[in-house]
Amino acid sequence: MSAVTVAVHWWARSETPQEQAERWLVLLARLTELSDGELAEWRWDVDGDGPGPLVPRSAADFATALQAANTHDDVDVIGWTAHVVGRRQDGGYVQVWISAGGTNEHSPFFVIVKLFPGPGASASPLADRLAETLAALAGAWDPDTGLAYDRELFKTVKATYGLPAPAPRCGWAVYLSENRAARVPGDFTARRLPTEHGGLVLDLAASPGETPATETVLAAHRALAESGALEPMPVPATGAKL
Repeated sequence: MSAVTVAVHWWARSETPQEQAERWLVLLARLTELSDGELAEWRWDVDGDGPGPLVPRSAADFATALQAANTHDDVDVIGWTAHVVGRRQDGGYVQVWISAGGTNEHSPFFVIVKLFPGPGASASPLADRLAETLAALAGAWDPDTGLAYDRELFKTVKATYGLPAPAPRCGWAVYLSENRAARVPGDFTARRLPTEHGGLVLDLAASPGETPATETVLAAHRALAESGALEPMPVPATGAKL
C-alpha cells in the first residue's frame, strides 16, 4: 500500500519561531487525539537507524530547537523547516514536514503529513480520518488550500487538468480558506467540516472514512475550478491566502 499524503499550503507570512512552535504543538496534539492516542510519542525525524530525540512539549523549548536546526542567513525569507515522526505499535508511522515563517513570495510554505502502514497492516494511521486530519492541519496553520491524496490520484488530477506544481487542486478531501470557501457552489455535494479561521474542508467520500472514486475527485475539481474556489494565487503572492 502506498503512502497517503495530507497537505496544506499558504504563501508569505512572517512568523517567529515561537509562533511556529505554538502551531506545531497544536497540530501534534490534534493528530494524537485523532489517532485515539496511538500516536502519543513524537520524535525528531533524523537520519540513521535509531529513533530521534523526543520533541519538546513546551513551545519555548520547541522554538529553541527550531532555531538551532535553521541557522542559514536568509531564514527569515525561506522559512524554518523541521521533520517529526510518530510511530504506531504495529510499525505504521506518520511523518510531519513543515516549512513556515518566511517571506518568500514566489513559492508556497507548507505542512506535509505522510501516512505509512506497518508491515502487513491493511491501513495507515489516520487513514479513516483523512478529512479530519486535513481539518487539523488547517486549524493549526491557517493555510490557503489543502488536500488528501496518494501518488496515483495526484498524477491523475495533474495530467487531466494540466496543473503546474503549486496550483490548487482536489483530492479525496480538499481544504479552502475563507475567501475560497465562499465560492463553493451551494449544490456542491460533499460533507462539510468548517475550520478555524473561516475555512472549510470538503470531504468527497460517500461515507466518512471511505475513499472516493477518482471520477468523483475529477468532477469535483472541475466544479470548484469553474466556481473560482481553486483560483491560483498570483506570483509573486500578494498575501498568505487568496
